[in-house]
Amino acid sequence: MLEDFAPTRWTPLPSLGQGIRVLVDDDELTLVATAQTRLDRSADSATAAEASRLYDAMYPHADFTWPHLRAITEVEAKYFDTPSPTTVTLADPLPGAPLGDAPIADIARASSLAQSLATIHSAAPESVADAGFAVEDPSRSQFQILERLDQAAGTGRVPATLLQHWEEEFEKVSLWHFLATPIHGSIDELSVYTDQERVLALAEIGRLRVADPAIDLAAASALIDPSVLPTFFKEYRESRPRADEHVIARAELLAEFAVLDWLLEAVDSGDDEAVNDAAALLESFNDVLFRDQPRTTAPDGQPSTDARSSSASQSTSSSPEPPAN
Repeated sequence: MLEDFAPTRWTPLPSLGQGIRVLVDDDELTLVATAQTRLDRSADSATAAEASRLYDAMYPHADFTWPHLRAITEVEAKYFDTPSPTTVTLADPLPGAPLGDAPIADIARASSLAQSLATIHSAAPESVADAGFAVEDPSRSQFQILERLDQAAGTGRVPATLLQHWEEEFEKVSLWHFLATPIHGSIDELSVYTDQERVLALAEIGRLRVADPAIDLAAASALIDPSVLPTFFKEYRESRPRADEHVIARAELLAEFAVLDWLLEAVDSGDDEAVNDAAALLESFNDVLFRDQPRTTAPDGQPSTDARSSSASQSTSSSPEPPAN
């Protein structure tokens, strides 16, 4: 795959959801070989390679790094016993280690993650758009969120006060007055690499696009202990002073919205246990958010019409049916 590279040492690595990963070394060069056996990720790999080129051009002075592919090829299905050819890549190893399940509970790494995202969001979007990556219009993002709220209303599993809260917030016109920026688009516990003090690398950059920067902030907030979340948002503001005034508010709302997305995915898949789990989490969140307000729910389990906006009421009939209890 790579000229003059003949590895003599092979060290297995954690899969990280990508398939078979091995650290290969020929005494002069160390690379990570990945056979993406879990699904055909050839398109993702090609996209990630282009994203890496753009990151190099847009962030030459960034204090974190990202994946750099050295080679990419496809091998016949028989080599890995897969139903289709498998994409194999060689890439430079990333410094640090993925966060994993342990949340960021220290100010240093919370601030570093905020600074890293501020760097990504501060680049001009034109080069990303010109390279053919997706561009998401703010009004389209708002429409998609309100559409998901309508679908959720149809399940009868979301407390009425919570639905009303989200509808009132996401329908605010001022919330959507912002300029879309380049975003990472796939921030999670496997894509953020740190040491004990700061973010060293961001992986999974293939979902680079021009969109709402609050998407990244909401995803990052799920990785951060609540005790240092104010520090994270404050550092982001200070690192990106030209950010729109509502970006933090949108991020907080999108973070809340993640549970509702989980409910809709469970409904779509017909997973009754996951539906019940998501519904219980929504009930708990509703109790915390509105503990001093009376619950407004119709006798059949559907949100009552006086607690919901007319747009959600009109769309209930076309939404997914709730699974049997």
